[in-house]
Amino acid sequence: MSEQVKSQQQNPRKILVCGNPDLNYIDGSSIWAQTIALVFAEIPGAQVDFVAKSTPKRFELYSELQNHSSINIIDGTQPEYWQGSKPQRLTMPMMGDLTIKLHKENQYDHIIIRGFDIATHLIRDLNVLARCWMYLTDIPQKVEELGSDQKLIMSTIASHCAALLCQTQGFAELWEKATPKLDSSKVFIYSPVIPDFEDNLITIEQRSQIAVYAGKFKGDWNTLEMSTSWPKVSRDVPAANLLMIGDKVHQEPTIPDYEQKMRQALEHTEGLQWLGALPRQEVQNHLKKAKVGLSWRADSMNDTVEYSTKILEYGGAGCAAILNRNSLHESLLGADYPLYANSEEEFKEKLKIALTDNAKTQIAADKLITLAKAHTFSQRVQDIGDWLTKVESKNSTRASYKKTKVLVAGHDLKFFTLLQNKLEKTGLFEFKIDQWQGHNKHSEKQSRKLLEWADVIFCEWCLGNIKWYSHNKHAHHRLVARFHAQENRANFMNEVKWESIDHISFVSNHTRDEAKENFPELPLEKTSIIHNLLDEDKFKPLKKTGEAAYTLGIVGVTPKSKRLDRAIDLLEALLQHDERFILRVKGKNPLDYPWLHRRPDEISYYQEIFERINSSELLRYKVIFDPPGDDVNEWFRMVGYILSPSDFESFHMAVGEGFLTGARPIIWSWKGASDIWGNHWVIKTLNDAKRDIMEGHRSETPASLLMDKMSSQKVSAQWQKVIQKS
Repeated sequence: MSEQVKSQQQNPRKILVCGNPDLNYIDGSSIWAQTIALVFAEIPGAQVDFVAKSTPKRFELYSELQNHSSINIIDGTQPEYWQGSKPQRLTMPMMGDLTIKLHKENQYDHIIIRGFDIATHLIRDLNVLARCWMYLTDIPQKVEELGSDQKLIMSTIASHCAALLCQTQGFAELWEKATPKLDSSKVFIYSPVIPDFEDNLITIEQRSQIAVYAGKFKGDWNTLEMSTSWPKVSRDVPAANLLMIGDKVHQEPTIPDYEQKMRQALEHTEGLQWLGALPRQEVQNHLKKAKVGLSWRADSMNDTVEYSTKILEYGGAGCAAILNRNSLHESLLGADYPLYANSEEEFKEKLKIALTDNAKTQIAADKLITLAKAHTFSQRVQDIGDWLTKVESKNSTRASYKKTKVLVAGHDLKFFTLLQNKLEKTGLFEFKIDQWQGHNKHSEKQSRKLLEWADVIFCEWCLGNIKWYSHNKHAHHRLVARFHAQENRANFMNEVKWESIDHISFVSNHTRDEAKENFPELPLEKTSIIHNLLDEDKFKPLKKTGEAAYTLGIVGVTPKSKRLDRAIDLLEALLQHDERFILRVKGKNPLDYPWLHRRPDEISYYQEIFERINSSELLRYKVIFDPPGDDVNEWFRMVGYILSPSDFESFHMAVGEGFLTGARPIIWSWKGASDIWGNHWVIKTLNDAKRDIMEGHRSETPASLLMDKMSSQKVSAQWQKVIQKS
């Protein structure tokens, strides 16, 4: 026995395969899952655990896995994994959880993952992610269609996984565009795989006039159109037969009664034989006798970077195929492939040619055979063996990942929550909260306990929290903070231990300028400007209500420096010209704040405001107070103009959120407004605001101008650097 074989027996490669496809349903994705398990099982010394998404009940695909000596099937629904309950079918987050559990028990060398939501779930454990080979096709296939969260998640996956398996070069290019820092050595093209096939396939001329479709029955797959077109083809080619193989009939919400119509066509179309689900080898046996396989799909799929395994299976069986003409197929088979079809009429025409013109059909078959030879099972086993060597060589010195432990300290974390969510999605951070009860009130015992856990302290607001932590942190701690505005009206920054502070970021330039005046010892070299982030995934343009064009909106009107009186002045001026205008005020009633009752000037201000509204015939029914809640995006459907009439702001999030929803900002010229939002929306007088609304002077400004500096992805990346800098 060789030393290599002994080593493989003593230290086998432990592989876990966990993907979204369910082998109880036969389609291209479930065949993919079966095949990749079989491929890895052929690697010398490999032992493969395969997670079944539901209890195995059908054995067209499972039998081959069960009969392989190097594969163990794990029924993922077993109660031992779910605290005694037995789910019927695992969701993708459940599969992510199970992957983490199984790895803790078995310490896999490599983990094969299919499914974006499974991969996303694994970000919480970077040691698991570091062993993962990702195959993700359930993502938008154009980079401009990816949301900021998706890009952030993809970037984290790409940075920390062992390998990225891309079905086509198009998918590889998508990853490169979405994650510019991608290590290209991680990328491998894992195109579809077909069984090995013999060279002595019978020619098209020797075959019967048989057409075959094998796969799922689905709207975009044009399977209903294939079936309903068959009677016309059959009349012109009377000796021909159509075989339909598969049993997965989808429901299509956009096509009324699709499932019923599809089954009716399968069961009652003359000359069509529905064989139901068959083992893969039986499918191949039927294809080896057929002239043509069917893979014509809806035009909506022409931009795909994913191609069907069926194309290769048809080639491996020696038959031709009817395919859409698109850039992917032309890159694989050439522009001169003779059986492209992009409409129902073309499909019927090319199907008749495929069944009757042996010369053209043989040309098509030969092109498919050549393509298929590069995708055989034996070739893929060889490919995987080479890729394993590269991955294991690269990762042999990789250290275990340790998340940075971030302790967030502050009394008001409403602005931090979104940033925390974005940073958590990178998989690099673990957070705990030291919740302060006020600017300078906290449990010192709790703070000291949390301090022992932390790597980094993040002070949200620079108040009593940064004073305390600057005097109590240990040498190994990194202390960073975010400065908003009210800190300039307090004295805590004069009492900090500056040498203990590593970095303070300000939300705007003018706020930092004021801080330097108020706190002369502030070291500017330890500061930066990072704007508040805008949640472009939450705040999106929605169709406005009819009244939105005449609706002013303001979010939060406490304290009096928010200048609700200016908003009412503007409303009053507009109502002199058009009685349709209204003002909607979103947020808590000022009189519901306990602290406000300790300030007589504030109480007097709001009492006068309410008296003004209630006593005016013009205003009484034109000011609407909407309660606070997490429905601001929906609220903006009713708002055409978002107001920022404040005396001063550090940033004013509501302006950006309103802008993202399609509301036009009207910003009074508080200090720093033009620097943050640009001159475009800033007004100096009431008459300027009135004129801009009445005459529509201010043209549209693209949201991309804001997103260049305030997108959630950009801002979270800036904070990531601040927190991690050693």
